[in-house]
Amino acid sequence: MILVRRRLQRILWRPWLRLCCTELVHKDDLIEKLRISYIKEKESNFVVPTFKKALLYPDKIAVKDFCGEFTYFQLYLTAKRLAIQISNICGSASLSNVAFLSSNNVLWIVIQWSCWISGQVAVPLESTQTLEQLRRQANDFKPKLVVATADCEHIAKNLSGMLKTATIIVDHSFIPNLEGISSTSMYERQLVRIQGKILPESTIANDFYSWAPAMLIYTPNTIKSPKRVTLTHRNLEVQQNCLIDSLGLGSRDCMLPIIPMNRMHTIFGSLLSVGGNVLLQNKFDGRNAWSSLLSINSPSKQRVNLFMAMPIIYKRLIAEYDKMFAQDSRMVEYIVNHCKHKIRLMITAFALLPNSVVHRWREITAQIIYEYYGTLETGLVIGHHINEKTRSLESAAHSPGTLGIPLKGVVARLTNSNGKELIRFGSAIHEMVMLDSAVIGELQIAGEDLFTIKPVNPQLSGNNVDAVNPFKKLSVSDSTSIQPKLSLDVDAYPVNADGIRIFTPNDELSPYEPAPKTDLQYTYFKTGDIFAYINDNFYFLSKTTDVFTVGGYKIYCSDIKKVLIAHPNINDVAILGIPNKVWGHRLGVICIVASGANVDINAIQIYCYRYLPFHKCPTVFKTLVSK
Repeated sequence: MILVRRRLQRILWRPWLRLCCTELVHKDDLIEKLRISYIKEKESNFVVPTFKKALLYPDKIAVKDFCGEFTYFQLYLTAKRLAIQISNICGSASLSNVAFLSSNNVLWIVIQWSCWISGQVAVPLESTQTLEQLRRQANDFKPKLVVATADCEHIAKNLSGMLKTATIIVDHSFIPNLEGISSTSMYERQLVRIQGKILPESTIANDFYSWAPAMLIYTPNTIKSPKRVTLTHRNLEVQQNCLIDSLGLGSRDCMLPIIPMNRMHTIFGSLLSVGGNVLLQNKFDGRNAWSSLLSINSPSKQRVNLFMAMPIIYKRLIAEYDKMFAQDSRMVEYIVNHCKHKIRLMITAFALLPNSVVHRWREITAQIIYEYYGTLETGLVIGHHINEKTRSLESAAHSPGTLGIPLKGVVARLTNSNGKELIRFGSAIHEMVMLDSAVIGELQIAGEDLFTIKPVNPQLSGNNVDAVNPFKKLSVSDSTSIQPKLSLDVDAYPVNADGIRIFTPNDELSPYEPAPKTDLQYTYFKTGDIFAYINDNFYFLSKTTDVFTVGGYKIYCSDIKKVLIAHPNINDVAILGIPNKVWGHRLGVICIVASGANVDINAIQIYCYRYLPFHKCPTVFKTLVSK
């Protein structure tokens, strides 16, 4: 019997083992050849979009959401399948604006990729906005198609009915099962050999993505006059490389991001470009977030080691911790040990982080929250270059509010009210800036292909885009050649002492300003934010529109907001400057308080007098209850 079993094993299993090993080796060989092709494409200055890089990690888990886990190959095939339907409506590589609505799940990425595979411009919309706000935005960019997930179907059909456009609805059943697509032959069918290179089959060439627009994003807080931001595929690649380099992202990283979806495109692209994976929560829930952070019921390869969230999320997690764990000494110790040794980085961006939250979070997790600064136009551009060898030293010296220095490839400068450069700092300058005193000014950002310089073309907001690259980055030497194309009297604007024309915030070209003529030529983006540069670090002070004079004192509204949002029952704050003939301005505050919170205006007034200097205390108060 034993002899028969041994013979059967030799006869039946060895060929199958050889076949399986051959399949694995063959797929690895294809992946390596594809990687080499991408390297050559980059050497030719072409852009390789994220969805094409997905084929380098076909069997790895890319995204986990409330419906399950999905590999890179599943995402790619689903996006490619949806792209065919989009092309049937919009035409291939037509650069039509395609609006899409999705909650926080894997389909958000699938729809975005499908727009790019089809050669369209992806326009993500916030499903939490009112139908009137969505209609106003849609009228601004005139979509040719609306794509939505099943949970947003009602909104999508109402919107497309108003606009008289086609609609596509998708759900998780649109994603193919892993069992049917995991073979090497299926993977090989997605590739084609062209002139000795292996490239993705039936996709647009990479030279198209080197100049074509990729996304149209609307600023989240704009109601009456929606402000759109156009990003090209090259812009996205540069912004992603900034994050990959500064955060040290790699294929072993698993991130839990809890930030608005319209700010996640760079985060997704960065992590998915290097083979990492993303854990998505459909709606924020404190218990689920803590379960994910502590990797409860998660395989070791998919344990979260990166956490990115808005400041309000850290605040809510602290409140949840006090309810669930604070009284359990064993859990308190476990959370400290787990976060200290298993999670390598916790970061925040896009909002003010109260000092009290920083200190309390460090007590709970033994982790500091690294703050980063960015805009929709530029992505994250100022922050901390994470180096594991020196991280302990950085952590010990880190203080709340520290934003760090410009990321790789980014140049930052501060200018005074007249536009004169006060200080310039960046990795491309190859010099360290050491000053004995603080420098305060408006922050301006530059970097090669970091953001889009838009020609003033009224057709650009629609579906008609010039066949020639309309998004070419302008330099100082280009400025004279483009002036005849502008519907703007450039000579009508003043020239400062350095010979720079200053465009006011109401002008179409206002965010962009040529740099002084030096050895390094840049086109700067004016952020409209006031920063301080102290001890080799940048610090955010306030927006230029949020600086008021009260009784001779210059008041930065961010100082007041930081104190108020530290209150446990206040979710958000708006500071107003009310003109006053005697004092210059009176300060008013609108507080968004948590639903069911026991807080009134008198309590907020007492809180302000306790934690703010007298000249910074608001005199007019109003509260609104959050939904």
